[in-house]
Amino acid sequence: MTQTSRLRCAPRLLTLAVALLGIAAPVAATDLRERLNVRQESSEVVIGETMYNFYLGDNFTALNHILLAKAMGRIDESITTSELLLGDLLTAFGMPDEADNIFARIATRDTRSQTRNETMFRQGRLQYRQGNYFEAERILNVPLDTKMSTIETERRVMLANVLMTRNAFLEAREALAPISLDNPLGPYATYNIGVSHLRANHGTEGMQLLERVMNLPVSDTETNALKDRAALALGYDYLQMQQPEKAREALVNVRLKGPFSNNAILALGWANYERKDYKRALAYWLELLTRNTADPSVQEAMLLAPRAYEALQANQQALYGYKLAASTLTGQLDTLERIEKDIASAGWLDRLGASANLDPFGDPLAVPDSIVPADKVAVAQLFALFASHPFNEGYQQYEQLKRLRIVLDERSNDLRAMREMSALLRKRQSDLPAIAARVTELRQRLDLVAERFPILDKRARQAARSSATAPARPAGLKTLEQQFKLQQIETSLSRQPDSPTVRALRDRLAVLKGLILMDNASKVAPSQEEIYADLARSESQLRILQQRMEALQKLLADNQRQAAANNEARINDMESRLKTSYQALDAALAEYRGYLNQLAYNELEDRRNRINSDIAEAHLSIARLQDASLFRDDGQGTSSAKPMP
Repeated sequence: MTQTSRLRCAPRLLTLAVALLGIAAPVAATDLRERLNVRQESSEVVIGETMYNFYLGDNFTALNHILLAKAMGRIDESITTSELLLGDLLTAFGMPDEADNIFARIATRDTRSQTRNETMFRQGRLQYRQGNYFEAERILNVPLDTKMSTIETERRVMLANVLMTRNAFLEAREALAPISLDNPLGPYATYNIGVSHLRANHGTEGMQLLERVMNLPVSDTETNALKDRAALALGYDYLQMQQPEKAREALVNVRLKGPFSNNAILALGWANYERKDYKRALAYWLELLTRNTADPSVQEAMLLAPRAYEALQANQQALYGYKLAASTLTGQLDTLERIEKDIASAGWLDRLGASANLDPFGDPLAVPDSIVPADKVAVAQLFALFASHPFNEGYQQYEQLKRLRIVLDERSNDLRAMREMSALLRKRQSDLPAIAARVTELRQRLDLVAERFPILDKRARQAARSSATAPARPAGLKTLEQQFKLQQIETSLSRQPDSPTVRALRDRLAVLKGLILMDNASKVAPSQEEIYADLARSESQLRILQQRMEALQKLLADNQRQAAANNEARINDMESRLKTSYQALDAALAEYRGYLNQLAYNELEDRRNRINSDIAEAHLSIARLQDASLFRDDGQGTSSAKPMP
């Protein structure tokens, strides 16, 4: 075989090897990190990915990333950034003990002061949120900054709230005093200082501070609500000081559409009642009667409006008003009974309007900050319950547990898919020895091609250089004879008259002439450029085949390792752990249902006792007016009655 023919056979051998490599179907590789040669030091990548999910609001994924990275040894407890974030996530997830352990561990390190201050603040905030005010006060008493920074301001506001819970109003005032009104938390601090002054019997200073808050410019919803609270607090204090005029001037600043409008209208009625302006007081209280009768301010106005009628000597209207109050309040007791039955029924917490519009497959930590039930009557009757910190915290954690149940369902589906994949791997395990033998054979053939390729390359280049310097060879005798015969036939046909048979013979002759010319051209020695191009293509194909062979061997090793692993035992272990998680989750859900339902029952009992007291007062007033009416009627009848015969 000539050098040129051997060179032309090389691409065919490489193509055959490519075809043989295709017999092994590629499967998913497992050790991707090793294949891509990724650095083992990946703490920055873990923290970056975790922070990315955290700032996107996907806190559950961020928490899982940190815990998984710690379990795999990619990060450890020495990384302060991840530990602080983990503590915050555990706090939001309702795991205060674990979060407190992390914060305490960080606080004992020799870290920079800013990190230590942030850790201490997180500890104090955690204790405050959990209602551990004694421990929160101990932690928050330590200043965090000499300047009034954001974290220092929050510390002082939180500390003041803790101090006010134990009636330490002077200490709370001292903690809030350095916070100016220009600070973002200044309005809240100023309001709390004012309240602390009032409760510490420093009325003048407290009223001045509350007036500053009340006179703030109209701003966002929270600031406007704070302005209303300040005006309402001023009005109440002026009423206690027997200054109804000033109380009225403060109360008119409360917005009619705000959350404190009912309380303000009730207090305005009292202010006018104290001024002996009974008609105006009656007008305010009658306005309240047009609103939701489940509101405590409206219910109180039901008893005050008849009192105003009595002051106006309209006893019949007063009697009717008391009867209306007794009837309405009795209806409210029936409403409480209905709400109590609803609470006792299954799924009451799940029917609350706050979670109705949430994506059930969203982040388990993305729960509402507050509860806004769809039933307006329930809102009014249980307003104190829904506004309380314990119920809202408990409801948040209940919603998180419900979302975790969905996550466990997803993991259960994943385990079923893993079991199916394990069965497929067991079935494939019997085919792996045969595939491994064929891969070994292909590797040997490819190594043989790679070993012989340099010799082939050398001979091809020698042939290319020889063809470039050698003179062109004349055509052979056989070729000349074929050309002479074709020319004779072509001359003979040209002399024949035109006919279909002659035209067909001419066409066949043209085809035959083309085939002979193509065969002669294919036997011409290739040029130097063609030989070099064939060599480059062959070398590239050989290199690609070697890379594919390495990938194929790696995939085969991965499949052998996975097929040999005891996946069934691992899946059974995970299913057992999943079952245990289901049981613990169901127990926690039942515990939270009982806890939240009990809070609701306690609130209902308080409302029931107060309404019963109001009903009793209404009936006593009815009896008093009826007795007075009978006494008047009896006195008139006695004076005009005729003597009995």
